[in-house]
Amino acid sequence: MTGGTYPRGAYTASPCRSCRHPKPVRWYLCGRCWEALPAAARRLLNRRDDRAPARLRELHAHIDSEQPLEELEITP
Repeated sequence: MTGGTYPRGAYTASPCRSCRHPKPVRWYLCGRCWEALPAAARRLLNRRDDRAPARLRELHAHIDSEQPLEELEITP
């Protein structure tokens, strides 16, 4: 392990943005909250392209507005 690398399954000190429980390194949400998202939203959030940061901002805005995760709609 060197520099900024973490072992597989490591947890950060930062909590899940939605439920405040600990979340794995490099994950947007904890596993329970991730599973609460609609399948289409999870697929779009998993894409790694130029629009990925914008989709993450949509997720954060949805959570910050205190809407249910089940109602999230991400712009492709």
